[in-house]
Amino acid sequence: MAILVLSMVGISSCNDWLDIKPESELILDEYWQTESQAEAVVISAYRKLTEVENMRRMMVWGELRSDNLSSQSLTLPDENLTAGLSKILDVDINPNNIYCQWGSMYTVINYCNTFIYYAPKVLETDKNFTQYKLNALEAEARSIRALCYFYLVRTFKEVPLIMQPSIDDSQNYKIAKSPERNILDAIIDDLKFAQKNARTDFGKTQFNKGRITLNAVNALLADVYLWDQQYNNCVETCNRVLSDKELELVDAEMMYYEVFGKGNSKESIFELQFDELGVKNEVCKAWYGTSSRRNGDLCLSTFLASGTQSPFGYAVSQSIKESSDDFRAKDYFLAASETGISSIFKYAGIQRAEITSSGITSSIYFYRSNTPNWIVYRLSDVMLMKAEALAELNRDDQDRNNVMSLVNTTYLRSNPNSADSLKLANYDTPNLLQSLVLRERQRELLFEGKRWFDLMRLARRTNSTAALLYFVSSKFTSATQGSKMTIMDALYMPISQNELEANSALVQNPYYDNISTK
Repeated sequence: MAILVLSMVGISSCNDWLDIKPESELILDEYWQTESQAEAVVISAYRKLTEVENMRRMMVWGELRSDNLSSQSLTLPDENLTAGLSKILDVDINPNNIYCQWGSMYTVINYCNTFIYYAPKVLETDKNFTQYKLNALEAEARSIRALCYFYLVRTFKEVPLIMQPSIDDSQNYKIAKSPERNILDAIIDDLKFAQKNARTDFGKTQFNKGRITLNAVNALLADVYLWDQQYNNCVETCNRVLSDKELELVDAEMMYYEVFGKGNSKESIFELQFDELGVKNEVCKAWYGTSSRRNGDLCLSTFLASGTQSPFGYAVSQSIKESSDDFRAKDYFLAASETGISSIFKYAGIQRAEITSSGITSSIYFYRSNTPNWIVYRLSDVMLMKAEALAELNRDDQDRNNVMSLVNTTYLRSNPNSADSLKLANYDTPNLLQSLVLRERQRELLFEGKRWFDLMRLARRTNSTAALLYFVSSKFTSATQGSKMTIMDALYMPISQNELEANSALVQNPYYDNISTK
């Protein structure tokens, strides 16, 4: 681990994304004098999350291995990046894959650890810095740390759990992996602290959506509980978010523009902030598209655009179909062109409009020249987390009715011309109800970095890859690819060879012990 060294310059408001420049250990010790300096370190943790390496990992780890994505033309400037994506899509992952490197996430964690360690000292030097303010900032730092560890534990299962800052060369940096249970408990502990101390309002929309509020803490904690199969706790924590009347779903006609085009909408809970004058979302531009390059490197998997595996027009029975005229099938991707490619519009575009000519209605797509925010949590995600937890509990008719009500809330927004809502009678077994929730999450959260983790939860519940393979196997071009994913441990990523060589306390994840690094 590199020593964290900080020098914050150009601070004028909480909105500044700060430069980080190397200084000596002495400067590090002398830095912590004022409230603004302490807050600057927390802001820098947010800033680090938005950097390209972390954005790539959030998208690759959460989406790429799922059934949602395929590639059409990988044109990344670095051949290692291109090869890394290609090999993941080909189910040919080894410890030399660049996306197995976790250093950028640990850099963010180290900023948080450094704040938690040093910030209490500021109480002694800045009399305007109160315990209340310290706790509020620490709630943000602990939540950011929890988010990073949540990505790591879902991706690798076991990773080093480092809760102290990297300050000097005398520290032991040979740290072994911690069990998954220990990591999840540490995440939950951080978020319980944040529940008690997080702010509910920063006084400005950009900060309320771009910084950790109490709603963001609870959305993340609900997600952790869902992963950990603590379904009652998940439901209770979702309810804390859903009770906030300031959060509302945007109406269907404006949903795409408000949520993904403009950003920071009234249904947003937490999104990483990007802008043209500061940090640009270069990963979305390259992989999903932009006005100058409307087809990004990645596209919707062909078999999801239509057919029996598509969540759009899904046949529940011979007479009942879901999402036959779903706005999301128009807003999120373009129908396959003559090349057979369904390119991604979500995040790449700013608005879709409909025109009618000679009685035929068609869509016009307006692409963005700037870059989008990246949504980590929004209201519909939390609604469907609660629905998933209730479907798993399945204790009584009230649970089942609540599942249908939650699913219908998001479903009917995007299917306003539907003759009627989805009916519980058509999903009269636990499996059918659980499958409905999974489909609705896919429809609602397509390309948002959620799908692989949704499928992983499915596999973890039965300790079997069979259900996950049902969804992803249509991407495979050979039986060998499928056979590699019949073992649960293969669903996690290997530890990078670079990390193994740098840290002798690490051992490779089980499935990859004998995998060639070539």
